Amino acid sequence: MFIPAVRRFSRSILAVALFLLPPALSGQTQSSLVGRVTDQGTGEPVAGARVLVFGTAQASTARQDGTYRLPLSPGRHQIRVTFIGYGLVRDTIDVAPGETVTRDFSLNREPLALEELAVIGTRAAERTSTDAAVPVDILSAAEIRQSGRTETAQIIQSLAPSFNFPRATIADGTDHTRPATLRGLGPDQVLVLVNGKRRHASALINVNGSIGRGSGMVDLNAIPASAIDRIEILRDGAAAQYGSDAIAGVINIILKEGAQNEIGTTVGQTTESDGGVVQVGANYTVPLGADGVLQLAGEYRNRGATNRSAADLRPQYFTGDPRNSDPALSGQINHRQGDADTEDGGLFLNLAKPVGTVTEVYAFGGGTLRSGEAAGFWRRALDDRTVRAIHPNGFLPLIATKISDFSGVAGVRGDVRGWSWDVSGNYGRNLFHFDVRNSNNVTLGTASPTEFYAGTLVFDQFTANLDLSKGFEIGVAGPLNVALGGEFRRDGYGIGEGEPDSYRDGGVRVLDGPNAGALGAPGAQVFPGFRPTDTIDVSRNNVAGYVDLEAQVVPKVLLGIAGRVEHYNDFGSTTDGRITARIEPIPGFAVRGAIATGFRAPSLGQSFFSATSTNFIDGRPFDNRTFPVTTGVAQALGARLLEPETSENYSFGVALNPVPSFSLTADYYQILIDDRIVFSGNFTGTAVRTFLEQRGFPGVAGARFFTNAIDTRTLGVDVVANYGFALG
Repeated sequence: MFIPAVRRFSRSILAVALFLLPPALSGQTQSSLVGRVTDQGTGEPVAGARVLVFGTAQASTARQDGTYRLPLSPGRHQIRVTFIGYGLVRDTIDVAPGETVTRDFSLNREPLALEELAVIGTRAAERTSTDAAVPVDILSAAEIRQSGRTETAQIIQSLAPSFNFPRATIADGTDHTRPATLRGLGPDQVLVLVNGKRRHASALINVNGSIGRGSGMVDLNAIPASAIDRIEILRDGAAAQYGSDAIAGVINIILKEGAQNEIGTTVGQTTESDGGVVQVGANYTVPLGADGVLQLAGEYRNRGATNRSAADLRPQYFTGDPRNSDPALSGQINHRQGDADTEDGGLFLNLAKPVGTVTEVYAFGGGTLRSGEAAGFWRRALDDRTVRAIHPNGFLPLIATKISDFSGVAGVRGDVRGWSWDVSGNYGRNLFHFDVRNSNNVTLGTASPTEFYAGTLVFDQFTANLDLSKGFEIGVAGPLNVALGGEFRRDGYGIGEGEPDSYRDGGVRVLDGPNAGALGAPGAQVFPGFRPTDTIDVSRNNVAGYVDLEAQVVPKVLLGIAGRVEHYNDFGSTTDGRITARIEPIPGFAVRGAIATGFRAPSLGQSFFSATSTNFIDGRPFDNRTFPVTTGVAQALGARLLEPETSENYSFGVALNPVPSFSLTADYYQILIDDRIVFSGNFTGTAVRTFLEQRGFPGVAGARFFTNAIDTRTLGVDVVANYGFALG
């Protein structure tokens, strides 16, 4: 009963929001606050310090030389200056129309200070993890550096609860772009932002036996760790605030701005003397005039493969072949189970430049190139999938990838008549190129090549946003912050076919052995290429509008209400809502909770992906084909058109911060998801094999598709404790 009421209330506040926008957002001269932030003891600049207007989302970051610039509307403002490891500084300033006020701040080191402010989870004042109404983790620059990790997703896994980044092996493309999960949900049920803007997804769909099977994900490792200032994680359903996909939560990656010039190197390997890693990262700041900055960050990483396979004790040759007892040929470690061999290079930038005293233009983004090589299952000499004239002792086929990931955001923001506004455009593209090495297509016989181009996956996304916010004095303990805005998004997805030899049936049957003359499995072993019938180029449009209200209604009581309407050109409309509350009955102790609804449309990959893949069941190779639910084959097997997932999210927790050196949060959550999209089981058997062969898929023994098969309930408790102490 309560959730429908949340949805109805969300529609109401969206309608009321139309009257909250003033008739004009111009016509008043702007003011600004400028100055420098330094260390009180040394006088050195404190790069990265945050200078913000309390009760609003207005903030500025100190650059490498400690300088900052904060556009303001005329009037009185409460200023807060913060940086982890330093005590909070408070001040009040008055600015006249068109006036530029200069104010320098000196921060005092407090080694026990643990809290840092986060943008995520609120569009009002930045808050610490214990002051927020919902669970928020803030991974600071110092924590990121001290983690010793070389990949962005590894860093998050080592520092954040409920975040999992498992190691996939022998999982095709998933070996090269690994999925991550939050609160045990799917990789596609967490939204990733960069500087508060939506990040595009990878083109890859996980179709084999890995975490997140049947889902897509954002490639977090395409964002160089050297470019990151801090990471904010919202562990709560937030579709009403940030849009679809935010069922498990939101990860917001904040890029460095005005950081110190530096270069660093990390070298290491496993205790098994494999998996060697060499990483080089660098940052360089370019001043743009007196108050602009261009931050450049580059990174190179080479990670060697690991192998945790045991010796293969199975017979490798036909029965009676004396080579089965030759220790040089049998009982060898012929598989490769472990991390893929990867090489990454990336360059990111983050630019901000004030234009006059009214607005600021900004841009950020970058590109990453990755090449990788991972192994499939070993093909024995006695297997019918082996051309023994080419591979007389069997072979280990390899999947080689080239992954390119590019993104760019450009926008203008400012403060007019008390309204903070932000207009931006955002484009991202991920391309996944597949090659197969050290393999064969048995249906081509001895003429088979050993290397194949298997095809390409591509995903791109364009997003345009308008965001507005303003604080209103309405006679309660704190200002009512009103945030509203709109979003247009276009998603595109494509599959490019491989070379013909990678997928075709060449007509040659098994050449020798006890099964001579039998039908072989067409296509390159380990990864048959995408066929012409797999190729697609599809897109989808989405428009959305939201309203987000937050206020401290009485001292120590914070309430928030948000509503969002979205419309997809292929799945219709949805309305989602969210209510949050935080009550602090005594200083240092607070209770908090949230109720939210969510929505996630099937991804384009889930709707249109098709391919043939080889799975091993009880050690035997088995070709499976994924069919889109729109095809006759899938529908003949019982598939229905996909529907959106809907969710309900409930959370309740406590936050303790009795002294600056200690904080503890404990949050219970329950997430209900209806019509969850998963991969079906494999449809197999003689009848299915015959059915598929009659429809042009010889050698394919199983079929599967995506389906709204299950309703799930996920519940748990997150406990996070921090204690800092001085050494010496």
